[in-house]
Amino acid sequence: MDITIPSFECQLKKETHLYLVKGVMWATLISLFLVVVFFANIKMQPSPLLSLQEAAVFLAPVVITALIGGGMNWLFKDAEISNKSLFIYLFMLVAAWLFLIWKLYESGGEIHAEHAALTGVETLIDILVLTLAIALFPDRRIMLAAVFPLMLSSFFIRLIEIPANPLFPATKLFCFLAILVSGQEVLYSWFKKAIVRDVEKQYLLNQFRKMALVDGLTNISNRRHFDEILSQEVRASARNNHPLGLILIDVDYFKRLNDSSGHQVGDECLVALAKVLVSACHRPRDLAARYGGEEFVLLLPETDLSGSCQIAEKVKNSLAATKLIHPDSELGNYITVSQGVCQWREGMSADEFISKADTLLYSAKLTGRDRYVEG
Repeated sequence: MDITIPSFECQLKKETHLYLVKGVMWATLISLFLVVVFFANIKMQPSPLLSLQEAAVFLAPVVITALIGGGMNWLFKDAEISNKSLFIYLFMLVAAWLFLIWKLYESGGEIHAEHAALTGVETLIDILVLTLAIALFPDRRIMLAAVFPLMLSSFFIRLIEIPANPLFPATKLFCFLAILVSGQEVLYSWFKKAIVRDVEKQYLLNQFRKMALVDGLTNISNRRHFDEILSQEVRASARNNHPLGLILIDVDYFKRLNDSSGHQVGDECLVALAKVLVSACHRPRDLAARYGGEEFVLLLPETDLSGSCQIAEKVKNSLAATKLIHPDSELGNYITVSQGVCQWREGMSADEFISKADTLLYSAKLTGRDRYVEG
């Protein structure tokens, strides 16, 4: 009945990976958007610095890389994309943009005449730096590895174009780094707090679920959970005409055990019996539950009367092998149980089904206990 709650470290690692995948894919969409904007600006300029053919050649690596990233995201789920594949793609995307920036600078002549394109190139780099910083902020090393080459390219382009004023590009570089590092620290602290709250919420929900559906002593299903599942399985059997078995179990002379050995020993007996029952019915839909007091119940979907009797016999033999001491039993020195075994019949309600098993359990007690009666 327990739901495994991941540790904070595991959840943080998982959420960081998922954010990086989505962030890189978002950066891919921004890259394609910038390609469209780039072409639109060339088209609308009365005297474009680049021809459409030249722009297509320069932007081809970005477009091809972005399409590869989009295809990877379409083929695989986010969790299936490995960190290695993600980082290789990210390196390709950054390299494609650096190629474009280098080609713009290398073209020289008209492009940088009177620094006409310098502002445009710097603006493009700043947009890319901002995009990648947002997309990769959960991992500072990856973020800096992606944005630093772009920032250096901006620094050297301005330094080469305007060598008389080296202070401005240097100041811009260090200010950008300081803002990115400090901003990443702030955002990452909120990111971690969100993960902590999520893990705590999962833990609390699991605790509430256990309180509502799990017996506090034996750690198996309680009466409420059993009633819910029984109603579901009865409806399923009525709809599909599949067999449904039920075993109602009662510990023989349990009151005598509590009176002579104390309630702690009685509780230990119930816990041990619950473990026996769980081991006896191990299929995914089989359900072992504490019905009340010293009574337990096994619900066995897809199991006919013969199969249910085999389970009842298995419970009897497993309990005998466990050898739980009962000093005041009239049947020997060990704990035994009586069992009522029945199969659901068409038209039978859940209450009638339980009533039938209870009648059979009562018959098992009347005829000597330590046995099962089927019907």
